[in-house]
Amino acid sequence: MEINPTAKTIKELFLSGRKFVIPRFQREYCWNKEISKSFLWDILKQFDIQEGEIKTQVYFLGTMLFIGDYYDGTEDEIYVVDGQQRLTTITILFSAISDKFMSLNQETLSKEIFKYIMTTNDNGEEVRILRSNTHYPYFAYYIQLQKKEYKVEACTEEEKNIFEIYNLFSNLLEEETMKKELKKRYDASLVDRIEYIDLLKALRDQVLKCIFVSISTKEKQHANEIFEILNSKGKQLKAIDIIKNDIFSILQQEEPVDMAEDKWKKIKEILNSKNEHVEIEVFFRHFWISKYKKVSQKSIVDEFKRTIKTEEECTRLLDELIYEAKNYIKILNPNREDYSNKKQYYWLVQSLKCIGEFFNIVQVRIVLLALFYLKDNELIDMKEFKKTINFLEYFHFIYNSVCSFSTNKLEKIYSVFSVRVRNCKNKIEVVKTIRESLIDPLKKILPKYEDFEVKFIELSYSKKENVSNVKTKYAINKINCILEGKEIFEDECNIEHIIPENEEEITKNIGNLILLEMKLNGEADDKKYQDKIECYKKTKLNWVLNFIRKYPNWERSYIESRAKEMAKILYDQIKMENIV
Repeated sequence: MEINPTAKTIKELFLSGRKFVIPRFQREYCWNKEISKSFLWDILKQFDIQEGEIKTQVYFLGTMLFIGDYYDGTEDEIYVVDGQQRLTTITILFSAISDKFMSLNQETLSKEIFKYIMTTNDNGEEVRILRSNTHYPYFAYYIQLQKKEYKVEACTEEEKNIFEIYNLFSNLLEEETMKKELKKRYDASLVDRIEYIDLLKALRDQVLKCIFVSISTKEKQHANEIFEILNSKGKQLKAIDIIKNDIFSILQQEEPVDMAEDKWKKIKEILNSKNEHVEIEVFFRHFWISKYKKVSQKSIVDEFKRTIKTEEECTRLLDELIYEAKNYIKILNPNREDYSNKKQYYWLVQSLKCIGEFFNIVQVRIVLLALFYLKDNELIDMKEFKKTINFLEYFHFIYNSVCSFSTNKLEKIYSVFSVRVRNCKNKIEVVKTIRESLIDPLKKILPKYEDFEVKFIELSYSKKENVSNVKTKYAINKINCILEGKEIFEDECNIEHIIPENEEEITKNIGNLILLEMKLNGEADDKKYQDKIECYKKTKLNWVLNFIRKYPNWERSYIESRAKEMAKILYDQIKMENIV
């Protein structure tokens, strides 16, 4: 492999007349605010201020690697294998400086700096110096246009990052902010004598003067190989970047359609739909250990390389990821519209929200992906599907939400089950596998009732923010569903403190709580219990009617014993699911 190193400046690179393309296998732009701010202030530190004048100095930017020789070669397009984060950041910085010049009515200076962002081809047409498919067209409209006449919204994680870094630079480039930073190194009187416009010009010149070692090779077919070599030397790429690189190195066909690129984009679009911005790396690992094998984030790349090797396997994997991503986003952000607002699925949406939003359980996504796969492929009937998810909901309420047990044991159980059940050939095998590989292992680690009761009777609910509020609200709604024989929580009901909530902590305890319609809740307000009974009699909830029949009088001394009764109702519900 022929490699040619040489020292170049940023100015030489941007004025080379070439278009620098971010290869399809590359990771997205990911520099955060901290890195970008540090980069800008490091550049500013190179200033040498003497008697009100700024002199720039040489600053070394490290190594960049390209496919194609942009200096002596004839290629129109040069591939950036290493250096895209720095080049993208510099382009964003130049765009911000240009806008600052424009705000100072320095239109010529603003226009001139754009020759480092846009160039022209032989026909005199403007072309972007830096190009990447992952952030097009957002980057082109928001950064590479001198006048931001187009209103574009940042949708993807990469686009939002670009937006944030531009705004960061715009704020840091304010005169007061720049001078404040310079005053850390120079006498304030020296800094104050510098005109703001001269400060911006000096920053521009300092960036252009930066030197880097340019390494180029003409062997485009080795781009993916070089990418991985750089990573192994400490470039700290994410596992998903290496996996993407491997997939794209196997699926190299780009014309007439780059199917690999299109499918990868589709996966990200799905994961970023429904106002969610899911890290593809998180999704990929959950999918992998749901379908193939439990592996750590550290070893997932090696496991991937051992498993996926051919074009057929890569193509099938991308198709699977598209399918699984659709279910993943349904699991993560469930709503009734996912199921055409059919009432028979209301329970599912509620259960998924409880597991994800109320209990904040991440590992369960592994097993839910497998269950959705079974349902979509008609390998599980609705009754078994429902029973299993309901069990998971109750289990996590007891195990995690109330007892706060560690989730370390769960990932292995969920992975082993998911891989096994996906290989079942019929519904009979599925039911057997659910019992043996999911329910039985979870039953073994389910907290004993005595341990659950101790934690449960400590639950409380307050009108003020309380860490216990979410789990207590869930428990009250769930008990009401059990006693009413319903599946769905009451939309028009609130938590009612039987003895009004006051300074006494006992009044906030779950044993002093019940569910009540909002209107009646307002009527009851802070009345004494004997006066509240007349409000309670108007309810449609059997739980409330049975309560006032059982308790013609209500005392603080009853609260703990009632809390224990409520704990028993919820704990016994798992057994009523005919699973445990």
